[in-house]
This record gives sequence, C-alpha cells and structure tokens, in this order.
Amino acid sequence: MSTPTSALATSRTDLLLRIAESISGEVGVSFLKALVAALQETMDVSLALITVGEGHPTNRARAIFALREGEEVEDISYDLAGTPCGVVYSGQRIVIPCDLAERFPREEGFSSYVGVPLFSEGETVGGHLAVFSVTPIEDPAFAESLVRIFGQRVEAERRQAAAAEMRERLIDDLRENSTRLRRRYQALRAANAFKTRLLGMIAHDLRNPLAAITSQAELIKTHLCGKEPNIERAVANAERVVASADRMSARIGSTLQEVRRETSSLAINPVSVDIGVLVSTAVEVNRPAADRKKISISTKDGACRLCSCDEDLLLDAVDNLVSNAIKYSHSGSGVEIEWGMAGERLCISVRDQGQGLTKEDLERAFQPFQPLSAKPTAGEASVGLGLSNVREIAEAHGGRVWAESEGKGRGATFHLEIPL
Repeated sequence: MSTPTSALATSRTDLLLRIAESISGEVGVSFLKALVAALQETMDVSLALITVGEGHPTNRARAIFALREGEEVEDISYDLAGTPCGVVYSGQRIVIPCDLAERFPREEGFSSYVGVPLFSEGETVGGHLAVFSVTPIEDPAFAESLVRIFGQRVEAERRQAAAAEMRERLIDDLRENSTRLRRRYQALRAANAFKTRLLGMIAHDLRNPLAAITSQAELIKTHLCGKEPNIERAVANAERVVASADRMSARIGSTLQEVRRETSSLAINPVSVDIGVLVSTAVEVNRPAADRKKISISTKDGACRLCSCDEDLLLDAVDNLVSNAIKYSHSGSGVEIEWGMAGERLCISVRDQGQGLTKEDLERAFQPFQPLSAKPTAGEASVGLGLSNVREIAEAHGGRVWAESEGKGRGATFHLEIPL
C-alpha cells in the first residue's frame, strides 16, 4: 500500500526539521552521519565525503571528513578528471539517480551520485559535498534537496571558521605589532636617556677647560694691550690656553671612543624578519612626529619579504632613517620608504623632499657628531649620532649605508643594504 502524497510531504517536512536540529553543531563526522541517516529514506549511502580542492587550477580533491559504509575513513584524495566531482567543482549541482558508472567509468561499482559545490568567499568553489550509492536513488529531487541543505550548512560553517581564523590572525598581528612598538618605545627611551647622559657628561667635563681658556685669553689681552706689553707672560698664558684646548680635545676623543664602543660591539642575533612588518613598525613609531608637521609617509613594497637579520637593530636603523627624514623635511612635504632585492642583498631606501645635502655633507654624513648643512625644520633636537648608529648597524650585518642628493633644496635619499 502506497503512502498518500500529503502524508509523505508531512513526513519529509518533519525530516527536514529533524535535519535542522541534527546539524546545528560543528561540521565533522557526526555531521556526515546525520546526513546519511537523513538520506536512508531515499538512497542507500555507500560513501559520503566533504572535500577541499587542491592545485591551481583545482585538479584534485582531498576529503577532510569521510564515511564509507557508515565508518569513518581517512586519507581519501583523488584526481577530479573523469569524475562527477569534477563537474561539481565547476560550480554545478549534480544528481545522477542511476547508471553512474556508465557515464563515469572511473566510478565502477557505484550506481548513483549526488554532489553540491561548497563556495568560498568571492563565490569560488573551494570544496564539495558528495554522496555515492551502489543502488539507484528512489527520489532524486528529494535527495538533491537534502544534500543541498547540508551543503549550505557546511558552507556557513566553513565561512565562519575562515572568519574566526582571520580574526585570530589579525589579533596575533596586532599583539605582535603592539609588542614591537612597546619594545621600540622602550629602546627609544633608553637611547634618549643615553644621549642625555652623554650631553650632560660632555657639558660637565668641558666646562672647566673652557673657563680656563676664556680666563687665559683675557689675561693675554691684558698683557698685550697695556702701556708696557708683557710678551713673556702673554706667551705663558697662551701656552695654558693650548694646554686647556688639548684637554678638551682629549676629552672629546675619549667620549667618541666610548660611543664607538657602545655601537661597534653590537651582538647580532639573526632571525627571519618580515621586512614589511618591520617597516610598518618604524612608520608607526614616527607617525606622530610626521602628523605634527603634516608630512605624508608612503611605502613601496618590493619583491623581498623575509630577511635574516637582528630585528631590533635593523628596526633601530630604519627608525633612525625615517626619523631623520621627518626631522629635516619641511611641513607639508613627503617621505617615501622603499625596499626590495639588490642582487642577493636587501636594500631599504628612505627618500625625503627636504633640504638636500652638499658634497661635503655626503662625505661626513655617517660620522658621529658631524654637523651638516641641513638643520631640523621645527626646532627638533639633533645630537649627531643617528646616522652613525645606522652605519654601525649596517656594518655589523656585513652591509653598508650611503646617501644620495642632487644638492641643496633637492631632497636626499638614504640607502641601507645588508645581505639576505
């Protein structure tokens, strides 16, 4: 006795409600078991699987979940050519109620098939849901509807998982950048403290010989400008001036030696560094100073992404170059940072539209405490150690640094190059 049409429709409505309840959890083997149970009424499922595509373009399918005769199986991977799954990966839903092996000889042993594509973001097919049976399908339309409903649930779950993964990656990136910025801020504070101590030490140690030079010079003037010039005493005072000047020179020399020791004994701890992230960190550290002067900062990403280097030291070098570019540029101008391959080396270039450099500037730009013709445009402090530190860091990596400029008022470009 056949089931009345209305009764059959009611039972299938009830089945769809049960399906909605049964697939509310995560996608997995239990999900496939719910699908198989739902399909029992219309087909005998021999194999059910959820796959992802592999290759560019997609030419293989790999099952992430699979059931064969009701038991979980693993390591199912196959070429799509000559299979109904290949048709599904083109974006079509397909139902073959019988004679599957006649249409697709590779599927020998199976009689029927239902497959629906699983779309990723951008409406590209990223996988598929398929069921195979050794017996024909009694109600192809209903079987296709069931598989499609389950497929939509898989799509939703996959997209939710992808969004969660993207969110976690963004959180990790933000956390990493926050750590780097905090570490960089601490390093900048330490560097500023060192410069302050250094300037205080120089001011203290040079005060006495400078005072002696001044007083001896006044005595020389007195001895030579009186009614009866006393050459002998003036010469003695002049000798004291020379001695005091020698003391100042020696103190400056010892201070420079101390600075060189601070920068030349760099311990390099190389790690694999994403140059794009490093440059972005340097830019963000200097963004407030650029915003105050209405200076735009742009970046141009080259082919190079990863480099083996000391991350903190290279960040310090790039930060110095960006900071200098902002410091010596006029309000409303721009700074451009570019990086890429130069043979087997990484080259980072910082270009400004500032005051430019003379030939003499270019020759002494990377020496410590060397005054250049360009001056900070907003009264910023300048000790004269930044570019020297960049040179020391580059050389510690086996690299080099140099500057280019077409002259005064025509901007400058600073290049930092180290082995990959």
